[in-house]
Amino acid sequence: MSILRLIKYRYLTKRRRKYASLAVSLALAHASLGQVKYKSLGNGMADITLALEQDNRFKLDLQPHTTAERSLKLSGKWHAEEDNYVLKFNRKRKNLKNLFSSNAGFEKLSEVQDGRTVIIPRNEVGVVISGIFCQKRIA
Repeated sequence: MSILRLIKYRYLTKRRRKYASLAVSLALAHASLGQVKYKSLGNGMADITLALEQDNRFKLDLQPHTTAERSLKLSGKWHAEEDNYVLKFNRKRKNLKNLFSSNAGFEKLSEVQDGRTVIIPRNEVGVVISGIFCQKRIA
Protein backbone atom coordinates (compact mmCIF):
# COMPACT_ATOMS: atom_id res chain seq x y z
CA MET A 1 0.00 0.00 0.00
CA SER A 2 1.42 3.35 -0.93
CA ILE A 3 1.69 6.09 1.65
CA LEU A 4 -0.19 8.48 -0.63
CA ARG A 5 -3.25 6.23 -0.66
CA LEU A 6 -3.20 6.05 3.13
CA ILE A 7 -2.90 9.84 3.44
CA LYS A 8 -5.74 10.31 0.94
CA TYR A 9 -7.93 7.86 2.82
CA ARG A 10 -7.34 9.54 6.19
CA TYR A 11 -7.96 12.97 4.67
CA LEU A 12 -11.25 11.80 3.16
CA THR A 13 -12.44 10.15 6.38
CA LYS A 14 -11.79 13.31 8.38
CA ARG A 15 -13.59 15.51 5.84
CA ARG A 16 -16.56 13.22 5.14
CA ARG A 17 -18.90 15.16 7.41
CA LYS A 18 -18.50 18.28 5.26
CA TYR A 19 -18.96 16.74 1.83
CA ALA A 20 -21.86 14.41 1.08
CA SER A 21 -20.50 13.57 -2.38
CA LEU A 22 -17.41 11.86 -0.97
CA ALA A 23 -19.17 8.53 -0.43
CA VAL A 24 -17.85 7.18 -3.74
CA SER A 25 -14.36 8.48 -3.05
CA LEU A 26 -14.39 6.90 0.40
CA ALA A 27 -15.42 3.57 -1.05
CA LEU A 28 -12.61 3.71 -3.62
CA ALA A 29 -10.04 4.79 -1.05
CA HIS A 30 -11.19 2.09 1.35
CA ALA A 31 -10.93 -0.56 -1.35
CA SER A 32 -7.36 0.51 -2.11
CA LEU A 33 -6.14 -0.20 1.44
CA GLY A 34 -5.22 -3.75 0.52
CA GLN A 35 -5.05 -6.82 2.68
CA VAL A 36 -4.02 -6.60 6.33
CA LYS A 37 -2.79 -9.66 8.15
CA TYR A 38 -1.94 -10.20 11.81
CA LYS A 39 0.40 -13.16 12.40
CA SER A 40 1.70 -14.52 15.68
CA LEU A 41 5.40 -14.31 16.34
CA GLY A 42 7.38 -17.48 17.09
CA ASN A 43 6.11 -19.11 20.27
CA GLY A 44 5.58 -22.61 21.59
CA MET A 45 1.85 -22.30 22.16
CA ALA A 46 0.01 -21.65 18.87
CA ASP A 47 0.12 -20.27 15.34
CA ILE A 48 -2.44 -17.51 14.94
CA THR A 49 -3.43 -15.67 11.77
CA LEU A 50 -6.05 -12.94 11.45
CA ALA A 51 -6.48 -11.93 7.80
CA LEU A 52 -8.59 -8.92 6.78
CA GLU A 53 -9.32 -9.50 3.09
CA GLN A 54 -10.08 -6.83 0.47
CA ASP A 55 -13.66 -8.07 0.10
CA ASN A 56 -14.36 -6.96 3.70
CA ARG A 57 -14.30 -10.50 5.08
CA PHE A 58 -11.91 -11.73 7.72
CA LYS A 59 -10.64 -15.12 8.82
CA LEU A 60 -9.19 -15.95 12.23
CA ASP A 61 -7.20 -19.19 12.33
CA LEU A 62 -5.79 -20.47 15.63
CA GLN A 63 -3.72 -23.66 15.44
CA PRO A 64 -2.47 -24.81 18.87
CA HIS A 65 0.82 -26.73 19.06
CA THR A 66 -0.55 -29.22 21.58
CA THR A 67 -2.92 -32.01 20.61
CA ALA A 68 -5.01 -31.48 23.76
CA GLU A 69 -6.51 -28.28 22.33
CA ARG A 70 -8.44 -28.13 19.10
CA SER A 71 -7.94 -25.64 16.31
CA LEU A 72 -10.28 -22.68 15.95
CA LYS A 73 -11.41 -21.14 12.66
CA LEU A 74 -13.70 -18.11 12.83
CA SER A 75 -14.87 -15.71 10.15
CA GLY A 76 -17.00 -12.65 9.62
CA LYS A 77 -17.06 -9.21 8.06
CA TRP A 78 -14.99 -6.13 8.86
CA HIS A 79 -15.08 -2.44 8.02
CA ALA A 80 -12.99 0.62 8.77
CA GLU A 81 -14.49 3.17 11.13
CA GLU A 82 -12.43 6.30 11.81
CA ASP A 83 -9.04 4.91 12.95
CA ASN A 84 -10.26 1.39 13.80
CA TYR A 85 -10.97 -1.94 12.20
CA VAL A 86 -14.39 -3.20 13.34
CA LEU A 87 -14.71 -6.99 13.16
CA LYS A 88 -18.20 -8.51 13.24
CA PHE A 89 -18.17 -12.30 13.71
CA ASN A 90 -20.74 -14.45 11.91
CA ARG A 91 -22.02 -15.98 15.16
CA LYS A 92 -22.13 -14.75 18.73
CA ARG A 93 -19.20 -16.02 20.83
CA LYS A 94 -19.23 -16.41 24.60
CA ASN A 95 -15.44 -16.56 24.82
CA LEU A 96 -14.67 -13.50 22.69
CA LYS A 97 -13.41 -11.46 25.67
CA ASN A 98 -11.05 -14.29 26.62
CA LEU A 99 -9.88 -14.69 23.04
CA PHE A 100 -8.90 -11.01 22.68
CA SER A 101 -7.40 -10.58 26.15
CA SER A 102 -3.92 -10.84 27.53
CA ASN A 103 -2.67 -12.23 30.78
CA ALA A 104 0.98 -11.88 29.81
CA GLY A 105 1.35 -8.19 30.73
CA PHE A 106 0.65 -6.75 27.27
CA GLU A 107 -1.50 -3.64 27.23
CA LYS A 108 -4.98 -4.22 25.88
CA LEU A 109 -4.78 -3.53 22.15
CA SER A 110 -8.37 -4.32 21.22
CA GLU A 111 -11.85 -3.71 22.59
CA VAL A 112 -14.64 -6.28 22.68
CA GLN A 113 -17.98 -4.48 22.34
CA ASP A 114 -20.30 -7.46 22.56
CA GLY A 115 -20.40 -11.18 21.75
CA ARG A 116 -19.92 -10.52 18.03
CA THR A 117 -17.96 -7.26 17.69
CA VAL A 118 -14.25 -6.48 18.24
CA ILE A 119 -12.57 -3.12 17.61
CA ILE A 120 -8.85 -3.05 16.72
CA PRO A 121 -7.01 0.29 16.35
CA ARG A 122 -5.43 0.64 12.90
CA ASN A 123 -2.41 2.56 14.14
CA GLU A 124 -1.24 -0.23 16.50
CA VAL A 125 1.59 -2.53 15.38
CA GLY A 126 -0.27 -5.65 16.46
CA VAL A 127 -3.02 -7.25 18.49
CA VAL A 128 -3.09 -9.81 21.30
CA ILE A 129 -5.14 -12.92 20.52
CA SER A 130 -5.41 -15.71 23.08
CA GLY A 131 -2.57 -14.14 25.08
CA ILE A 132 -0.19 -14.19 22.08
CA PHE A 133 1.04 -11.03 20.36
CA CYS A 134 0.26 -11.01 16.63
CA GLN A 135 2.24 -8.55 14.52
CA LYS A 136 0.54 -6.51 11.80
CA ARG A 137 1.63 -7.05 8.21
CA ILE A 138 0.27 -5.18 5.20
CA ALA A 139 0.31 -7.04 1.92
